[in-house]
Amino acid sequence: MNETVVLNNLHIKAGSNTLVKNTSLIINEGEIFGLVGESGSGKTITAKAIINLLPKGLSYSADEIITAGKNMLTASAKEKKEHIGKNIGYIPQNTVFYLHPMIKIKNQIGDGYIHHMNKTKKEALEKAEALLYKVGFKYPKIVLNYYPWQLSGGMRQRCNIAMALMNDPKLIIADEPTTALDSTVQRQVMELFRKINEEMKLSILLISHDLGLVKHYSHSLAVMYAGQIVESGYTNAVFSNPKHPYTQLLIKIIPSLKIKKNEPLTEIPGLISENGRDIEGCLFFNRCPKAMDICKEMVAEHVDDKHEHYYRCNLE
Repeated sequence: MNETVVLNNLHIKAGSNTLVKNTSLIINEGEIFGLVGESGSGKTITAKAIINLLPKGLSYSADEIITAGKNMLTASAKEKKEHIGKNIGYIPQNTVFYLHPMIKIKNQIGDGYIHHMNKTKKEALEKAEALLYKVGFKYPKIVLNYYPWQLSGGMRQRCNIAMALMNDPKLIIADEPTTALDSTVQRQVMELFRKINEEMKLSILLISHDLGLVKHYSHSLAVMYAGQIVESGYTNAVFSNPKHPYTQLLIKIIPSLKIKKNEPLTEIPGLISENGRDIEGCLFFNRCPKAMDICKEMVAEHVDDKHEHYYRCNLE
């Protein structure tokens, strides 16, 4: 199977403070890959490292970063910019507020297409119209002449998805794409991502804190905690047999209609650590209900015989 993204042994630091440590993942061609974890776990900066968009002040190292067929460690700055612009669609967090409120949709959606693909404004408008129709607008010509403030949150998110598709990318990174949307619109947006994935055969990196959402829409997933991937594999394999205590707790707190009246909700006590992420022991130690003394000193890594399920934990 061809890989769209290969990330091997990524480390990210802010000065001397480790943010992401020893992180590796593979996103295969045509799959939806879920990257899940609490806020502050390092999901977004890991994704930004893949596409060379890390904020200033952060440094990184890796053994390998291949993005849509390009070696990002050996490419020049110009080559990286051109490659990412043509091959990656990025939908950042809070995109319902991302579009400029005082610029019409038609003047925002095609800019990247004109710049990176050397197309005319007419060609950009024609493609934008076709994509707006594809993402669910019945009258795309009218939408092109709207300002973002004239659209609902769900409609603006559809515009952002169309914008991400303009250059026919090999990969779309969707960072918390359902934030600030009501539950009905969330489902519509996620079904749209699934449709795009199936029809266009492109890869999607879905970043979310919602493991329930990732369960329903991803083929593979990685669970991230305090800058490390603690468990990864095919979605069905991870959910049918979760190995890491953090993954087990995340599954337990997925909302369910089976909960009984007055039954206490499952929670994960404590807060995610922002410092001390370069230790050799388990970073989940202080919150783990199954922690052992050895977890302070080291963490064992496990991979099944088929290399389909990985986890970091001293429990077998």
